[in-house]
Amino acid sequence: MDIDIEYRPAHSLAVVRLAPGESITAESSAMVSMSNGLTLTTDGPMSRKRGGFLKNLGRAFLGGETFFTNTFEAGGRGGEVTLAPTLCGDMAIHALDGGEKLYIQGSSYVAAPDSVHLNTKWQGMKGFFSGESLFFLEATGHGPVIINAFGAIDIVDLDGELIVDTGHLVAFTEGLSYEVTKAGGGWISSYLSGEGFVLRMRGTGRLYLQTRNPSEYGRLVGRALPPRQE
Repeated sequence: MDIDIEYRPAHSLAVVRLAPGESITAESSAMVSMSNGLTLTTDGPMSRKRGGFLKNLGRAFLGGETFFTNTFEAGGRGGEVTLAPTLCGDMAIHALDGGEKLYIQGSSYVAAPDSVHLNTKWQGMKGFFSGESLFFLEATGHGPVIINAFGAIDIVDLDGELIVDTGHLVAFTEGLSYEVTKAGGGWISSYLSGEGFVLRMRGTGRLYLQTRNPSEYGRLVGRALPPRQE
């Protein structure tokens, strides 16, 4: 399997070239094009490969994903599929080596081969207070994981501590932990700063950040739209 990310960072496109017999599974809306040498199979919420109904329920409604995924499998001549996220922005490839975990914000997952296993990771009340998703996607196994961001992706190899705005987190590796805290010294200063809650990331590992906040962008655009007519 060979993956190239083109047109970075604003309008990225993942070009996935599959050897005979190889396959990759992507979110249902991610496909841009596919060659004639590929077979498309759609897996629903009861799929054992995806963890069954209950895990998919959490992923769909609380992890930011859909119930369905599409698997693209190459025939005897191989083939190519191109994938893109919904929002404008960059994509990156994180290569799992079989001995680590990658935690992904649900809406930032694009695709991975069957050798990568996805599960839901409950954030606890930290997710509620952060104002973001209550679940991460936990990726284990080995192989490439394609993730996406709104805006460009900033890759930080952290050894220590870093304060991150909750809306800019894309993914992080297992060696990092976090706590939700105030941006300023007190509640009033945090509110006036426009930041509110932030994540205090600690440990050693890789951190993927997005340079734009999709929630803030949505609120900005929403205020400019005319009222909906009933």
